[in-house]
Amino acid sequence: MIFPFQPLTDSYVHADEGKVSISTATLNVRTGPGLSYPVLTQVHRNQKFTIVETKKDWYKISTERGQGWVANWLVTRESSGTVNDSGQQGIVSTNGLRLRKGPSTADPVVTVLNKGDKVTISETSGSWLAVQSGNASGWVHKDYVNQTKSSSTSAAPSKKQEAKQGVITAGTLNVRKSPSLSSPIAGAVHRGNTVSITGSISGWYEIQFGNAKAWISDNYVELSSTSAEAPPSSSGFTGMITVNSLNVRSEASLNGNIIGKVNKGEKYPILTERNNWFEIKLSGGKSGWIAGWFVQKTVADKQKKPSSSPQGADGTVTILHNGTNIRSSADVQSEVVKRANSGETFSVTGKKGDWYEIKLADGSTAFVAGWIVSVRTSNGAEASPSRNTSGGIRNKVITIDPGHGGRDSGTVGTRGTLEKLLTMKTAQLLADKLKSAGAEVVLTRKNDEYVSLPSRVSLSHYYGSDAFISIHFDSIYDSSVAGHTTYYNKSYQKDLAYGVHDSLASRLPTRDRGVRVGDYHVIRENKQAAILLELGFLSNPTEEANMTSHYYQDLAATAVYHGLNDYFSN
Repeated sequence: MIFPFQPLTDSYVHADEGKVSISTATLNVRTGPGLSYPVLTQVHRNQKFTIVETKKDWYKISTERGQGWVANWLVTRESSGTVNDSGQQGIVSTNGLRLRKGPSTADPVVTVLNKGDKVTISETSGSWLAVQSGNASGWVHKDYVNQTKSSSTSAAPSKKQEAKQGVITAGTLNVRKSPSLSSPIAGAVHRGNTVSITGSISGWYEIQFGNAKAWISDNYVELSSTSAEAPPSSSGFTGMITVNSLNVRSEASLNGNIIGKVNKGEKYPILTERNNWFEIKLSGGKSGWIAGWFVQKTVADKQKKPSSSPQGADGTVTILHNGTNIRSSADVQSEVVKRANSGETFSVTGKKGDWYEIKLADGSTAFVAGWIVSVRTSNGAEASPSRNTSGGIRNKVITIDPGHGGRDSGTVGTRGTLEKLLTMKTAQLLADKLKSAGAEVVLTRKNDEYVSLPSRVSLSHYYGSDAFISIHFDSIYDSSVAGHTTYYNKSYQKDLAYGVHDSLASRLPTRDRGVRVGDYHVIRENKQAAILLELGFLSNPTEEANMTSHYYQDLAATAVYHGLNDYFSN
């Protein structure tokens, strides 16, 4: 069958229009459309650039250093079209219509639509329509969609006015500039955040996002009967740091003096915003500027009145991860007095909110976050986990599938590294972390043995796995290609894929290659939520050197652990 809008050759290039917004912290702009081309310059998260032309999976953009190419899976395309707030309906008029990621024939195919399929139209860009069909969204050419009028004889209002308050129920929910899944992301809100709802259309709520209006899906909001409240901070935003050891500067520029540092996961009130720099309020009342491309902007948390002193508690805590921060007070902004490693145990002397006060070797006391430790009471029983702890994972059945094994060595690195050995080491580290958090762990193999693909899937079905994680390392003829990729095959596996991949992307030092649909047996034939991870390229000498280190394997295992915890907490 010949599908509409099939590119004639692999070298298909065409002039384009519109803009892209950078989706990663730092992205290389290359002199040609491929990872083997030299780096022209680097751009950063949320910066916007004009598209000059498109070639396969690459966009050519204009930068201050000249024109260069960026990978389309690491950017968000912003069309120059208009938003259709009325949610106009349409019916596909041909079989085999390709639903694409962007409004051009060079954009990747999301899925294929058939004659008679119904779509909701949210935006137009030239001859293209942004549509949603079921759980899939993307772009199709307007010549192959019959647009239908509203069943009402009179024009329906584009937006219903609301004055409500809602609480976010998803772990992390994207906030968009318009009510469409293809609309640019303006920020994010998190579970427990309170939002002021000012309007609605089918499937979407308009919310007050700082000093502007934005949109969120109504599937992840629990309405409150109380009236909407104004955000508690001056800008209405909190910034969560996405990298370790981020410099705080005296002015909104890389030329500013460094006056402090902040770390990954810490949150600070945003005072003002200037040219993609955020002025934040530090502990002690000081303020400074941080680069906005290393910050996830979200609505300000409601201030909780802290208890005046730690509540009584006893027992012990066991550290789950290497490098865990032990702080001077029950606050992520407080001073780090010690870093502890996985397996270290401390006596509990008190509890303050979600934090445990513990006794150190020198007799002094300090605090550790309850969501990164395993707790046992004085009688030896495991204590109930705190909010946001590994309680999401507790009692879940998680099958870990170390790829290859035995006579199947998998790929072989440039220095002779065997994939089957790396997958086993990483899987065992992940299994240890999950068991410490109370999960029931099943390994498809426990040593260097061959296990058939159907047998691996059968284990997933037999144990009724809540999640199946297949661990692999990649290889390709081009030794310059690098990065990690997450694959899923079925629609019910998609949430797990994005939950784990978001954690990998925020923690691994390698290039983020995104989430993709893959035709692999262990996920294709799996009736459970199952994903396949490619944690790097053994064909890349630099990545091979990194991946053979215990540090990288433990970092990858930790990232998967946190991704599973987020997934099960949603």
